[in-house]
Amino acid sequence: MTDSSGSPGGGIVVVGGGISGVTTAVEAAEAGHDVYLLEKEPYLGGRVVRLNEYFPKLCPPTCGLEINFRRIKQNPRIRVFTQAEVASIEGTPGDYTVTVELAPRFVNDRCTGCGECVEACPEERADDFNYGMSKTKAIYLPHDMAYPFHYAVDAAACPGESCSRCLAYCKYDAIDLREQPRTMTLSVGSVVVATGWKPYDATRMENLGFGRLPDVFVCIAQAGRQLRHMRQRRAAEAAQLPV
Repeated sequence: MTDSSGSPGGGIVVVGGGISGVTTAVEAAEAGHDVYLLEKEPYLGGRVVRLNEYFPKLCPPTCGLEINFRRIKQNPRIRVFTQAEVASIEGTPGDYTVTVELAPRFVNDRCTGCGECVEACPEERADDFNYGMSKTKAIYLPHDMAYPFHYAVDAAACPGESCSRCLAYCKYDAIDLREQPRTMTLSVGSVVVATGWKPYDATRMENLGFGRLPDVFVCIAQAGRQLRHMRQRRAAEAAQLPV
């Protein structure tokens, strides 16, 4: 695949589909550039979409992201590739060749998000979107406001064609358990790296007890979810006390 749009300065590859990458993509596309937005997860939004609230309005991040997702949907200059990682970048400013590796999603664009496949799936996985505090089936929707709004299959949890129960439940022929990884090459004029950040490994601060004490948390997002989980656990324990 090559950029042949003739957009000013050539096309742009944006690496990272978090709030920074999404904003970059929509602003560049609305300025007249063709944009290839690459995200390694099955959904856009990065770490921000996993927060409970965000500044300055302290509203759920899905509110602001939904506006940008709508801008992406309405702009034909933006092409979104999820489960995509950059293998190499070669060239000079104005003339880059970007090689991208695409992992199989095992679910295609015919998916309507109906969820009937989930009922058939016998396998479970830790829900990484919810910091492993809950479980989903091996075929799952990343979250309720996911973009793209398509299910995905966790290859590490799914036994593949030896099971195939989900296929019988999909009315839209949207599941392909034979899908293979593929590689594409993009010829563009610019590359924007917006790969975000990773949480600090708090287990390195042994004196704080993270990973050893059950109610020691990291980051705001995880704390919010774990506090709710802790309250529920304590409420259940209190309910079991003799009167």
